[in-house]
Amino acid sequence: MIYLQRCCCCVDLRIGTIAVGIVHIVLDLFGGVFVALFGESGHPDVCHRLFIIFTMIHILSCVFLIIGSFRLRSSWMLFYILITIIQILALVILIIADIILRIWYWVMLINFFLIPVIIYLWLVAYSFYAALGGALFI
Repeated sequence: MIYLQRCCCCVDLRIGTIAVGIVHIVLDLFGGVFVALFGESGHPDVCHRLFIIFTMIHILSCVFLIIGSFRLRSSWMLFYILITIIQILALVILIIADIILRIWYWVMLINFFLIPVIIYLWLVAYSFYAALGGALFI
């Protein structure tokens, strides 16, 4: 497994992990608002509601990540690590569904470019989690 020593080649992992939590909260808020406003013309169906609920859960996990980084507690960070893995898998499924259904090409492209960014953000948090002595499962 790849472990990072620094975030973005120059920032300490602790500060990078706090920044990861903040960046992910901002991305989740933009994504949630976008889906709430434009999904099914402003009236979200079941899938869009599930996406919004999952986004709220992910925002909560980002808050736990930030608190865990401040308190140096790896157990608080584990929730973020697991939920973000699920988010990455969900993005892959969404891209495949968009390709099959041939809808929302620009959203599909945005999701396609977000996957490497989210994987890097996850890797920063996982590296700090491992540095704090968290149980390594990958």
